[in-house]
Parts: sequence; C-alpha cells; structure tokens
Amino acid sequence: MSVALSTLVMANNKEQPNKCPNAQKNNLTELVIAHITEHGILTEQELADFTAIFRQLSHDKRKLNKENRAIKKQLESCTDSKQMVDLMQQIATNDLKRAQLDKEALDAYIEKIDASRLVQVLQCSEKYKNNLFKEMRIKRQEMKEKTNN
Repeated sequence: MSVALSTLVMANNKEQPNKCPNAQKNNLTELVIAHITEHGILTEQELADFTAIFRQLSHDKRKLNKENRAIKKQLESCTDSKQMVDLMQQIATNDLKRAQLDKEALDAYIEKIDASRLVQVLQCSEKYKNNLFKEMRIKRQEMKEKTNN
C-alpha cells in the first residue's frame, strides 16, 4: 500500500519533469488502486483480491493494446489487400480478447467482492481515470497554446 501511495505522490508532483514519457501509463494501474484504497470502499481482503485481479487485467489489456498499435502501424504501410484484411481481423480478434478479459475479470470480482461495493469500486475507478485523462487533455491543450503564442 505504501508503494501505491508513494506512486500517487510522485505522479501528482508537478515540479519534477517526467523523465520517462510512458511512466504515467505504466503507473495508471497503481494510481487507480491507490485511489480506490483512499476511498475505503473495500474490506482489506476484498482490496487484496481486487488488486490482484485488476493488476493482471491491466497487464493483459496493455499487452493487447500494444499489439493493436503495432498492427495499426503495419496497416498504414500495407499495400496488399489480403494482408490488410488479415491485419484488420487481428485487430478485431484482439478487441474480442479484451472484451473476454473484462468478462473474466468481472466474474472473478463477483466471486470475491460484494456486488454493491464492486459497483462502487468500478464506478470510482472509471471516474478517476476519466478525470486523469481530462486533466491530461487540458494540460496538452495549454502546452499547445503556449507554444503557438
């Protein structure tokens, strides 16, 4: 838990420049877990179960997303119609795999966590991620405006 909280503190420290552009992406899972921990919605055991499932889900989905980005890059330079179809089918297959991962994670959560608290946690997680991404868009827009002026 202290690792997650220190990750949260480091991510919110605006004075230090981000030396690794992917650091925030890699820490998103830990930031979400820390946020959920702060809200105290789950019991200690439920939090431990949620954390294990959520970390695995995030890891697996990150792998599929990375693969899809690589496939999309291949697709940009592809000129063969059959290969284009194969690449698009790979992307669709990965999207189905991601949906299946979400379903399997939901089933695992339901086995371990009270349904009403699970709903609260999943909503809390989504709101937190949406706010983070909104802040990132705003900062990106502000930086664009500064460089254009």
